[in-house]
Amino acid sequence: MDFAGIVWWQYALVAAVGIGFGVLQSGLFKWALTGKHHRKWLFALKFVLWGGALLALAFWSLPLLVVFVAAASLSLLVGSALIYRKAQREAR
Repeated sequence: MDFAGIVWWQYALVAAVGIGFGVLQSGLFKWALTGKHHRKWLFALKFVLWGGALLALAFWSLPLLVVFVAAASLSLLVGSALIYRKAQREAR
């Protein structure tokens, strides 16, 4: 695992894609849990997307996989926290 062997713009590109992926994942959570009917199939779609992204990056480059997972996880956590805070404000 050679972190120095990868060009800086590849790290930036994968981090941006990871952030976008995390936003997509938090949106899937929101769509799955809100509304009259819960859409449980969106959870399956979320897991399939995560699995596909992780496998593709694991075959491509492990250092880029680490960057992708970190960026996607952070943006997923931030997005989910914002959705939670908004729901709490609306519930009051």
